[in-house]
Amino acid sequence: MREKDERGKMSDKDKIDLSMFLDDYLNDAKEGFQRINSALLALEKDHSQTEQLDEIFRAIHTLKSSSTMLEFSDIAELAHTCEDLLDRLRKHEVAVSGETIDVLFEVTDTLEKMVQERAEGKEGAVEFQALAKRIKQLASGETYRQKQENPQEAPKTKTAVIPTIEKIQTVRVQVELLDSLFNLAGELIINKNRLDNILSDTADKELKAALASMEHNISELQENVSAARLVPVGEIFQKFPRMVRDLAREAGKEVELVLEGSEIELDKAMLDTLSEPLIHLLKNAVDHGIEPAETRQKRKKKKSGMIKLAAKRAENHILIDVEDDGSGIDTARMKEVAVRKGFVSAEEAESLQDRDALNLLFEPGVTSAEEVTDVSGRGVGLDVVKNSVKRLGGTVEVATQKGKGTRFTLTLPLTTAVLQTLMVGVGNHIFAIPTDTVVETLEIKPEDIKEIRNEQVLVLRQEVIPFVKLNEVLNIPGGDDQENLIAVVIHVGDRVLSLGVDMVLDQVENIIKPFDPIAQQLRGFSGGTILGDGSVALLLDTPNLFGFETLQYEKERTYHE
Repeated sequence: MREKDERGKMSDKDKIDLSMFLDDYLNDAKEGFQRINSALLALEKDHSQTEQLDEIFRAIHTLKSSSTMLEFSDIAELAHTCEDLLDRLRKHEVAVSGETIDVLFEVTDTLEKMVQERAEGKEGAVEFQALAKRIKQLASGETYRQKQENPQEAPKTKTAVIPTIEKIQTVRVQVELLDSLFNLAGELIINKNRLDNILSDTADKELKAALASMEHNISELQENVSAARLVPVGEIFQKFPRMVRDLAREAGKEVELVLEGSEIELDKAMLDTLSEPLIHLLKNAVDHGIEPAETRQKRKKKKSGMIKLAAKRAENHILIDVEDDGSGIDTARMKEVAVRKGFVSAEEAESLQDRDALNLLFEPGVTSAEEVTDVSGRGVGLDVVKNSVKRLGGTVEVATQKGKGTRFTLTLPLTTAVLQTLMVGVGNHIFAIPTDTVVETLEIKPEDIKEIRNEQVLVLRQEVIPFVKLNEVLNIPGGDDQENLIAVVIHVGDRVLSLGVDMVLDQVENIIKPFDPIAQQLRGFSGGTILGDGSVALLLDTPNLFGFETLQYEKERTYHE
């Protein structure tokens, strides 16, 4: 991992970018100074209220710790010096006096100026050494009144500090309150859709105008609440370098973790849910992916392995990659494990495509580890990752090349609740399909459907696309009208499929409600939504429904060697 130079400092290239924490630091410092001033005023009125010293000490200690983390050494130094005085005051080794309170007020003012410097991108302009000397003298029990031999050193009377009253730009809000507002915005959207349905036949222009205005306001409310829930993925990314370092040492390997896209923002609830799958993927990369240093050198690779954790924005999705430059996945080995553990027979394994073998990674209990370790190999498999991402409405893709490396890509929606969906009808049922998976919809004729190797395909603009009737897949009545076929062409990754449906109704913004734990076992569905007439439509989970949630290695993508 990151190595220190001979002076014990990290090299510039290995330093973690901590600038993303500056806003939180400034807000915490501002709150801390307010608490200190309030406590000092109370202590000044009554010197016996020594419990106020605890409040001051906690605020100063917090400022020192966060300043040290951000390498604001001057602020940390003055705060540390003040801590020594406060510690002696708390232990009653030094008496609380008017002079000590005056000095503590001055320390607070000086620290505020130093913090303001950092907010403006400056540093080092505030002189604090003379103040630090006075603090040390007070901590030793010496006051200026005792220094009669040097009366010229007595402190001058300070002029009153007139604070600059700043407008409060941020407030802290409990996540539970944001969740409640988000749910209320969702309920408003559902009610708005019901009103649209009820008033669809009205000719009242004024009523329609009011409804359109309400729709705009609800949409803006939902967008603002969603934006308030966004936090940088760096909030959890920064926790992983130490973990990977420890895992690598335990496994006797040399591994460098590279973080990219830490500034990308994701919904707070989604980010919390992602912690477990990312931990599992990183453990998997260290234990299964990266080879020992000797093996890597024999393969003419760098002695130290590389794992990259990267986030990036792609249209209406967030992509999170966990990529390593290790040995890749041996699909032949995966088939052997699957046969030995009874997932498939030897004959079935023989006919398995590499993509199907990779799918086995996501089955519970599948692991190719030779031995059980504290890192991985306990038979947990990657089903934990798949299930966690599925609950978020996302998908997992795996790409691998033997000897080169492996990449797991998590594709996640920007929010877990509000989705743009295409509503389709099959028989008496209505289903929702995420619009970001829809390529196009079109009316087709029976002669456009061909049969190749006992499978139906749609010939579209000289391209052959697999075709399935949704009613046959879901085993429900409908879809028998051969004269009025509608095809919905969808894609997941690099795979394309056409669905035969009875009708395409509309493209609607829907609030997707997750299933309860029992219903989550249903294959092919990832939630439901309430329609304008009060009925329920299920959201199709097309990757799971048609069994192509994983993808083969994309040859155009290369790995670090």
